[in-house]
Amino acid sequence: MCSIEYDQQLMEDSPPPKHLDVPFFEEALETALRTSRAQIVGIHCGIGSCNGDNYCSKIYRVRINYKRQDDESPQKEQQLALIVKSIPRIDNVEFIEDLQVYLKEKCTYFEVLPRLELLMQCKVRFGPKLYQCIRLPENALAFEDLGQLGYVMGSREAGLDEEHCRLVLERLAEFHASSMVLAILDPKIMEAYGDGMLSPKCLQEDRMLMRFFAGHGQQLHKLVSRWPGYERIAEKIEKYLVQQREHLVRSQAVMDKEIRVLNHGDMWVNNILFKYDGKKQVQNAIFIDYQMSVWGSPGLDLNYFFYTSLELDVLKHKRPQLLRCYHNRMTATLRRLDMGVPVPSYEQLLAEVHRREAFGFFASYGILPIVSQDKAQTSDNNLENLSDENFAKQKAEQMFNSDRLGEILRFTLPHFERAGVFDI
Repeated sequence: MCSIEYDQQLMEDSPPPKHLDVPFFEEALETALRTSRAQIVGIHCGIGSCNGDNYCSKIYRVRINYKRQDDESPQKEQQLALIVKSIPRIDNVEFIEDLQVYLKEKCTYFEVLPRLELLMQCKVRFGPKLYQCIRLPENALAFEDLGQLGYVMGSREAGLDEEHCRLVLERLAEFHASSMVLAILDPKIMEAYGDGMLSPKCLQEDRMLMRFFAGHGQQLHKLVSRWPGYERIAEKIEKYLVQQREHLVRSQAVMDKEIRVLNHGDMWVNNILFKYDGKKQVQNAIFIDYQMSVWGSPGLDLNYFFYTSLELDVLKHKRPQLLRCYHNRMTATLRRLDMGVPVPSYEQLLAEVHRREAFGFFASYGILPIVSQDKAQTSDNNLENLSDENFAKQKAEQMFNSDRLGEILRFTLPHFERAGVFDI
């Protein structure tokens, strides 16, 4: 049996992931090739992402060198590239288990996404292929490496321009629309997606996630209280924070007579990969990380994306055009699939987005401060550190000192006030 070679950076940053052993990669290779007639001759494992880019998991980039025994030229060495996502078990980080992130992601990649892609006649891909997964001793999933197909990540610090946003919203509309059809064909399939990031179970007062968002709320109030002309908004934020947990739960909770889709649940820049042509024009987008997916209003994904991932100028001036782009693609997709799913009107879509502005407000102070940080400040951002109250408080103070964050909030907070987010 061959051994695994680890690169120097991985060895320096942390102990090698012993749960990712040769049998794990043998299973992944068999699934990827759809044959057991292959022999691994070498495995190389390295760090797969920059520190601070992934908060719930460790990412490894793996290369498997192998020879096929059923080839005409069996001596020819070939390579399979994998991205392995490992979710460590950390004390005091209960929401990982509460949300069943491993089970949810496994079911999504193995069952839901392939069926959605079949509905789309395999002309669209909604995610990478999942080749292998284990639950113990750590949750771990091995995916195809989309980097080998030319996909790269956008800039979370700068946000996305209009061209990238249009592409994302077209793909998101197809994902949402096809999930509506799948729910008609298999009504029980969405039962696993009842709990999202802001479910009551995850936001218990004494747990890490609620403490984290509470700290962000306090930093938001502290920041806005210093801005001339924002006194009224600062007052309203202070009142909002008195019942912050209730407001957060309500912002995601299912509402009567709403449009319902499978939401990605964590739709921000780092969970979207882009592909470009030779002239560096963006051609395609594909989503990753479905561990927070939730069944509910499309207004959840749309508001979350708008308030975490757009260039400020795009958010200020192109929001109606982007919503129209999303609606046009959703309409075209539902009509093409022709399964009797009612096509929402544009006015219905706007109403869904408006009803979920509170979720957008949450994204703007609970998530944007994390994802808009300069990379030089994110090397120590991980769940283990953020579960420490003193570290989380110091990190929140650092996040809310960002010039970009302040500029965005000066625009978005008056918008949320006009939308009635604070008048609950």
